[in-house]
Amino acid sequence: MNETSRIDARTALNEALLARFGEEVSVPPDLAGLPELLQMATWSTHRSWSDRPVGPELIRLLAACALSAPSKSYLQQADIVDVRDAAQRERVQALVPSMPWMSQAPALLVFCGNGRRFRRLFERAGQPFTNEHLDGFFNPAIDGALVMMNFMRAAAAVGMACCPISVLRDQAQALADILQMPAHVFPIAGLCVGFPAHAQSVNPRLGLQASLHTDRYQRPDLASETEVADRAVDAAIDAAVDAYDQRYVAVRASRLPPEVAAAKPPMTWSQEKLRQYATAQRDDWGAFIRAKGFDTR
Repeated sequence: MNETSRIDARTALNEALLARFGEEVSVPPDLAGLPELLQMATWSTHRSWSDRPVGPELIRLLAACALSAPSKSYLQQADIVDVRDAAQRERVQALVPSMPWMSQAPALLVFCGNGRRFRRLFERAGQPFTNEHLDGFFNPAIDGALVMMNFMRAAAAVGMACCPISVLRDQAQALADILQMPAHVFPIAGLCVGFPAHAQSVNPRLGLQASLHTDRYQRPDLASETEVADRAVDAAIDAAVDAYDQRYVAVRASRLPPEVAAAKPPMTWSQEKLRQYATAQRDDWGAFIRAKGFDTR
């Protein structure tokens, strides 16, 4: 990277992080990997796709890169289902009719946690499986999530975009039936993949003071007494969320025609999330996981 490109990438990264978090984030001028950091900082979910095809060879390449992600104790407890058959795609799409962009995406993947292979080692050796507890579910869930994130990074590297579909877990058993998942294999999320139809703006996130901690959680000067400390944590959360809500509304309003924003101001992030989760979601997830053979004690 020449000096002009480095300066441009650094400037763009500074601007992206300011837009994302509402605060300056220092970017050293001689730091390596600025294009990769810029790509990560400007990540956005896409739901509109160009007509450029995505062949199975490209998906296989990206999957190989994704499955190179770190794995807990090298257990490799993640799987990817490339849902390519038209009839299969229709069956999966029917589970979430409110998301038509799923059927429009050139590729649809389902990322899974796989606790079966590990257990099979014990079965073949004639040994009892001694780790049947919540961690036996948690580890493949994390492995699968790491692979999914790695896939999104690989897709971005070749100019593609993605849209995670966690709502598929609302129909976990039906999805497992369609994809014929055996015991101890479970869906984590779907992922729409394709080349984007257009660029997306950076969406704001909570400020770093809400999510980045030093030495201990939230503030280094919290009182040792638990109730007092928890109240201080809640106060800090409230302040961070209130500041974020203001920034969130301002960004959303700036993307609307002025007359629309004035007539119907955007809701805050807090209001949106309260409305979204006012009704319980996936309260059958624990039963589904236990039916898959996991002990969640």
